[in-house]
Amino acid sequence: MSLLSRFFNRWREPKLSQEFDDEIAFHLEQRVERNVREGMDVTAARAEARRHFGNVSLAREGMRQARVASWVDDFAADIRYAFRVFARQPVLTGIAVLTLSLGIGANAAIYSVLNAVLFRPLPFPDADRTVLVNERLRSGGGTSPTIPEILDIRARSRTLDVVTFFDTRDAQIDGGSEPAYVSTTRVDPAFLPLMGARPALGRLLTDADSAEGSARVVLLSDGLWRRNFGSAPDAVGRSITVNGASHLIVGVLPPAFTVAFIAGEPEMYLPYPLVPAYTQRSGEFANVRRVPTLARLKPGVSLDAASADLAAVAAGLIAEHPHLYAEFGGAANFVIDVQPLRAAVGESGQRPLYMLFGAVVLVLLIACVNAAQFLLSHAIEREPEVALRSALGAGRARLVRQSLSETLLLACSAGALGLVQAFGIVSVLRSQLPPMLMVGRIDVDFRVLGFVAALAFGTTLVCGLVPSLRFSRPLLRPSLDARGSTTRRSRARQVLIAVEVALSVVLLVQAALLMRTVGVLQRAQSGFSPESVMALRIRGMAGGPALGTTYQQFLERISALPDLARAAMTGSVLPRFPDAPFTIVGNAETDAASPRQSASYQIVSPGYFAVLGIPFLQGRSFADTDTVGTTPVAIVNEQIARRHFPAGDPVGRQIRAGVGPRAATMTIVGVVGNVRPVMQNDDVSQLYVSYLQQSEPNMTVLVLPTAGRTVSLDAIKRAIWSVEPRQAVFSVVPLDEMLAQRVHGHRFVATILGSFAALACVMSVAGIFAVISYLTSRRLKEIALRRAIGAQHSDVLRLLSGQTFAWTLIGLAFGAGGAYIASRTVGATVPNVVPLDFWMVALTSIGYLIVVAIATILPALQALRVDPASALRAE
Repeated sequence: MSLLSRFFNRWREPKLSQEFDDEIAFHLEQRVERNVREGMDVTAARAEARRHFGNVSLAREGMRQARVASWVDDFAADIRYAFRVFARQPVLTGIAVLTLSLGIGANAAIYSVLNAVLFRPLPFPDADRTVLVNERLRSGGGTSPTIPEILDIRARSRTLDVVTFFDTRDAQIDGGSEPAYVSTTRVDPAFLPLMGARPALGRLLTDADSAEGSARVVLLSDGLWRRNFGSAPDAVGRSITVNGASHLIVGVLPPAFTVAFIAGEPEMYLPYPLVPAYTQRSGEFANVRRVPTLARLKPGVSLDAASADLAAVAAGLIAEHPHLYAEFGGAANFVIDVQPLRAAVGESGQRPLYMLFGAVVLVLLIACVNAAQFLLSHAIEREPEVALRSALGAGRARLVRQSLSETLLLACSAGALGLVQAFGIVSVLRSQLPPMLMVGRIDVDFRVLGFVAALAFGTTLVCGLVPSLRFSRPLLRPSLDARGSTTRRSRARQVLIAVEVALSVVLLVQAALLMRTVGVLQRAQSGFSPESVMALRIRGMAGGPALGTTYQQFLERISALPDLARAAMTGSVLPRFPDAPFTIVGNAETDAASPRQSASYQIVSPGYFAVLGIPFLQGRSFADTDTVGTTPVAIVNEQIARRHFPAGDPVGRQIRAGVGPRAATMTIVGVVGNVRPVMQNDDVSQLYVSYLQQSEPNMTVLVLPTAGRTVSLDAIKRAIWSVEPRQAVFSVVPLDEMLAQRVHGHRFVATILGSFAALACVMSVAGIFAVISYLTSRRLKEIALRRAIGAQHSDVLRLLSGQTFAWTLIGLAFGAGGAYIASRTVGATVPNVVPLDFWMVALTSIGYLIVVAIATILPALQALRVDPASALRAE
């Protein structure tokens, strides 16, 4: 009979009993008839049949065992017995369940994040065949293709079904009480269909919308449609002003559609203009590499085949346009390949998440050690009972099954409570996660529920291993002779304490390392003063020289406000990591090194350096006369001056820098001090150009009030609107707060890891305290007897805590070694981590040792307060 049938027969007991009786009666009657045919009378025939058949009750029980899964009843009995066992020690049971639930809940919460960021399929059709197209150098570094390259890939590739691209832009729209900022994505017409978009109203964007000379159109997100148009069905066909120009609304997307995993949360979609300035290699913006490119593999095409195909396309492009790829090292160094979009999405947060997941696994292991300590203490106390059950016929398998049933009850209770905790932890993580990890909605789904079930099962095996092994080797005489005594040393218990200590120290040291890193990064910033500076973002609507003139007027009106000390504008608030190649004109050494040297490239107004307190070392600042029609000028930092002009004055020399249309030869007019922002440990080359000579629509206004005074945001907005009423002002934030946000990722990882480390510390110390207290309470008579015959308090303390201290020191030693190994993983996972030193490990270990000492000595001191005579008289 199948196992499934035997299982369901458990609920057909009455009918099965009748079937058993009928079958037994049938066999008896067949035997009686045979005996009668052989000449026996009926009475003798029946007596012989009963003797031949044997015990009817045993036969019925054998038939039941063959047809019914009796383990169900045995398991239920084991669980009921486990409830009674744990009810005898409610405090210890509660601690064990709580610590296990915290470990399971933390693991479920972090797995929920991992599931959303790395495992859950992306929410659009054929996501498994969608790839990201990258250009990279074999020597290192990668980037996005240019528009002409994308068009060539689309025309020449034999393995890609769809090739499309997009970019993100800031925009502003009219309407409401003031101009409003909206996030915008410019898309190739094939992008939205690839992402599975279907219009809720109107239509999607088409090829005609991207053609030169086509009417301006826009596609709205569901949120913008509801907010600005009140969900009006006739919104399609209306006009909306975007960056000062009228656009026709051609469609509205459904509320469920999202591309947040690759393009943020755009509120509007505009057609990418496929005009000669972008599409022709001689165009002004043709060499700009800032458009992420997506493609869909043809059915049955592998990643390797697609990469080989694109490598051939790259070789063809280099052969046709060798001058464009000379700086990349030619075909031997330049390749185009593909990467699965699922792997690319969340790639920046992959390592920190795995590190956090490793941390919560350690927390769960500590919880398992606590539970194993608890179960082992129960096993030691119940040795006489187990020995007696073994003597009465219980086999080792039966005893182990009873032990695992108790552990399963403990783990399932903890799993249920941990699942409830996971919902709470996930809600907190959802609001605190840095943008690099926000790929999809983070929630507890069926995959997470399955993970929790697997954790409960795994926890059962881990926690029940040591007690089950002890149950499987019952020694009858020693156990019965030692009833009520726990003087025998438990090596397993001490080893578990050492393991718990080592795991806790590893977590504590890594948390201390990250917290120190955050502090060092914040203290490392230098060369400027963010105090009292307010930053406001704008996106200019004009183009070319007119944009610089508008910005100049903005600053004039803002600077005229009362209580304002200074105002300035900049393309980026602080210098970024170097990304613009440069050469010193007339310096053969820098010409040869140009592919390997770069500087941060920043567009600023003349007052930028004064607002941030960046000192001038030589020359002058920019002037209002440094416009498009005059000689291009630049200001360099001390790093460039010291490295490239060690014996001379850089002022008056020329430097060539920039990428694409911004590449220019400029005269150096000044040298300023080095600026080291947050997340930058060393001084780097920095280059500044005038905002009147290099136009940039995305700018930040920096305002510095007079000391002790404030300037209202409304006054600044009115000053800007007096020049351009349609100008939106957004992302208003104090500069020091903006800088703090730059270490948000580090601070998030450090905070979460620190929380888990603190949890591990509390769990391990509480577990040690609970187990030592329990075992000490079982030795009160022994302690009383030792004191009665002359033992001193120090002797009793050494008896109760000596071994625990010794194994704690062993655990600390292994934990310190593990911390050094783990710090290498942290260093490879989180950038700019400070090196681990001896004192950090030593101080963390000493602090933990003090806490463990208190937890170990307190039960012993409590035992010493018990009167020896009372303890000896007690039964």
